[in-house]
Amino acid sequence: MSDNSTENNQRSLQAIILCVLVAVLYTQFFIAPKDRARQQQVRHQQLQQQAAQVSAGATTPAVQGGVTVVSPQPVVPTRAHPSQMDLQKALTSKVNLGKTEVSFSHLGARIAHYKLSSYKLHQGSDEALDLVDAPEGSPLPLGVYVGTESDERTVYTLASVNGSAPGTQSVELEVQPGSVVTLDFTGVLPSGAAITKRITLTGGSYLFRVDVTLDRPVAGGQPVWLEWSHFYSGAIEKELRIKHALTYLDDRNKIQHVQLDQIGEGVRVYGTSKWVSLGDTYFTSAIIPTTSVPNTELGREGDLFIGRVGGTSTGGNFLSYIGPKDYKTLEAAGYSLERSIDLGWFSFLALPLLWLLHFLYGLLGNYGVAIIALTLIVKTVMLPLSKASFESARKMQDLAPEIKALRERIKDPTQLNQETFALYKRKGVNPMGGCLPVAVQIPVFLGLYNALLNAIELRHAPFALWITDLSSPEKLEIWGIGVPVMVLLMAGSMIYQQWTTPNPSADPAQQKMMMIMPVVFAGMFIVFPMPAGLVLYWLVNNIISIIQQLYMRNAQKGSVYVGTMVASAIIFGAGFLLTLI
Repeated sequence: MSDNSTENNQRSLQAIILCVLVAVLYTQFFIAPKDRARQQQVRHQQLQQQAAQVSAGATTPAVQGGVTVVSPQPVVPTRAHPSQMDLQKALTSKVNLGKTEVSFSHLGARIAHYKLSSYKLHQGSDEALDLVDAPEGSPLPLGVYVGTESDERTVYTLASVNGSAPGTQSVELEVQPGSVVTLDFTGVLPSGAAITKRITLTGGSYLFRVDVTLDRPVAGGQPVWLEWSHFYSGAIEKELRIKHALTYLDDRNKIQHVQLDQIGEGVRVYGTSKWVSLGDTYFTSAIIPTTSVPNTELGREGDLFIGRVGGTSTGGNFLSYIGPKDYKTLEAAGYSLERSIDLGWFSFLALPLLWLLHFLYGLLGNYGVAIIALTLIVKTVMLPLSKASFESARKMQDLAPEIKALRERIKDPTQLNQETFALYKRKGVNPMGGCLPVAVQIPVFLGLYNALLNAIELRHAPFALWITDLSSPEKLEIWGIGVPVMVLLMAGSMIYQQWTTPNPSADPAQQKMMMIMPVVFAGMFIVFPMPAGLVLYWLVNNIISIIQQLYMRNAQKGSVYVGTMVASAIIFGAGFLLTLI
């Protein structure tokens, strides 16, 4: 391979590595919203065409990629949903399970409220987060559908509690951790079929069971569907770090994440999945079928999004997990629900880093300090690679004047390549030697990035001083103006770090590009605010990187390994002291 090609490859890889870091944020917060809108329009047109083909006489809708089929029927019955006044008049039964408080409306035997006692609606608020969002004119979740029939106007009777008549029309129960309670609701569908909806809940668990039984098939023998619905308006997604998505595990055991705004209005999509969920970055509402036939339905009507799972013509047995996207909790629930957490391509790295973050928090009691400790550990482990990359870049920088002189003296490309290659060989320099160590670190960086971005543990978790929520952008109020202090410090550290990093290229244009990129990157953090936990990680990463570079540039200062350990201890101690102020 010619030396020009080698040098060009090196330059290209350097540019790619830096650009990848910029692209992670730029794509997510600037390009992605526009791209999703274009995808939504194209996808909507495709689904309309497929639905038209079905209407034209196809007896079985076409399978799309072996996963989904399309039907033109509306998602929900055309009959008006019960009003808030209707729901207020209906009886309500409440079950306190410790971690959750669930309210069942007897009008439809649906969930009116699902409050998480361990998670608050807003930081500093005493109000528990309610995962049911059903404003006026939208149905409550946990509904039963058969064809165009729905149980949302069925007035259910609480027939039994744990197999015995309750003695009252409604109940309020306290269930201890590990204890089980079963509620049997009975009613009559519009067709006259008797329906029983048995709900089995366990104290201290987010997983519960729903068994539906009909006394006879209805709607031409169509299957019974259990639905979880969520009212979502794009206007509420003002905080760009919170992404609402529909997620399902398909029959090929592949996880699929679909942003809600990619689902066209009026679309109804069938498929065969192991489960389907609606949720955001931190919480999910998943329903799990037990049949192996096409058993999931996804759809949208206006701002109402639904996920359904199917049973048989006379009922069905279903499971549901409604709760936080805590990896251990989801994993313990089973059914691979932990895969609903979107950790990106490098999840195999993000998971152990997330586990280490939990472990450090258990020792330190503060997630901000845990992030500092995690960052320092990762930088220490990666130090040999950083050192190899730095030394290679410095050698290339030392050769830059000689390479420039060769270019000025030799005009023949072939001879120039030969002379340059001979120079590298004499000096013992590998022009690609600095790229591989950096490239190896990129997956680790992205894995840690996704781990911190999706860690529910950081939601409303304080660090120190004005940083009271590591999942939100930090701003110090100065004379009524919110100043992102950590972001500014991070921006300064990035610019300084790039300024002091050896640039092996003799190309002035590339040198300018490498200097401009950190400025652009830092500016993006200000324009598109990131969670404080991520900024803290980046700031600490930059500080320790600068210190490592100082030691590597000046060997007389001592061993870079000793310097890293001492600096890490000081940085960690400073972070810990801030929590005491």
